[in-house]
Amino acid sequence: MKKVFLLSLLAVSLWLPACENKQSGNQAESATPDASTPGVAPVMTFKEQEVNLGKMTEGDTLRHQFQFTNTGNAPLLIQSAVASCGCTVPSYPKEAVAPGKEGVIDVVFNSKNKAGFNTKTVTVYANTKPDMNTVSFKVEVLPKAEAKVQ
Repeated sequence: MKKVFLLSLLAVSLWLPACENKQSGNQAESATPDASTPGVAPVMTFKEQEVNLGKMTEGDTLRHQFQFTNTGNAPLLIQSAVASCGCTVPSYPKEAVAPGKEGVIDVVFNSKNKAGFNTKTVTVYANTKPDMNTVSFKVEVLPKAEAKVQ
């Protein structure tokens, strides 16, 4: 029984260093940094995060582009962009934005039944740290002049 135990212990002690060498070899092979590497991450920097778009007439649509730059050191991938209201529809680049390159979040606002002061927010989910990035706009929607009954 002692011999079986000693042989098992010897086999395990020879096997463990072999596993450690394999693991360190794999780490050396993956020298290409990506967003999961500590200190390497994309950063979404907007030219303007909040904007006042002035006044518009109820029923009109308005388009605004939020420009951003990837100021990080890894490719920036946007997973989704979600508006705070169904009257606002965002679109975003589907391909990766390389470090130092620019992109645009395009936002279309439909002012139908939105008379008054409006503040709308778009939340952009990306592989940044943190993963949520927000932009917003304000607009005053002037009531449409009612048609006169003749």
